[in-house]
Amino acid sequence: MTEPKNIPQPGPVVERLVYETPWLDFYYDDITHLDGTPGHHAWVRSHSGNGAVMTIPVTPSGKYLLIRVYRHPVKQYLWEFPAGVMEDGETPLETGRRELIEETGIVPEKLELLGSQVPIAGYVGTIFHSVLAVIPEIEIGDLKLQAEEGIVDAKLLTRAELVAMVTSQDLADGVTLTCLARHWAHQEANS
Repeated sequence: MTEPKNIPQPGPVVERLVYETPWLDFYYDDITHLDGTPGHHAWVRSHSGNGAVMTIPVTPSGKYLLIRVYRHPVKQYLWEFPAGVMEDGETPLETGRRELIEETGIVPEKLELLGSQVPIAGYVGTIFHSVLAVIPEIEIGDLKLQAEEGIVDAKLLTRAELVAMVTSQDLADGVTLTCLARHWAHQEANS
């Protein structure tokens, strides 16, 4: 795709790391706005800089596995797909497999990289990869949920039940919604 001509380009940027954690790095950059005025922009990036992966676990019968995890920034439990930060040297498929096993105890039968996206581009400088994981037919009792990560529950849903959760806003996690959209677009394109 060709970029249109005469699009304003941002001016110089001086990245300023203001706080570092084992998981995220916080920046407050000196920037030049498109109109030439100086300013600042706050943003975060995964500490490794490698990006992150969300795994969409689906059984052969079409049931989706969601986990319920506590998210401190919003002070509530959210339904999500398993996800995590890529470790050094890992591919998105390796991370997706590792995270699914760590968070649920389920070993995927097949993995497929569906694509990548930047879910909150104005604030988070981390690319998320969407990985489809075909998992065995399971029961919720088969799971070994990672309690130390705040995962307290899980459920298996049909596509119709998942759509109902999205419609009712019971599923509100932005990365999960983005990955679900990518998965359903991939299904549509390949049907």
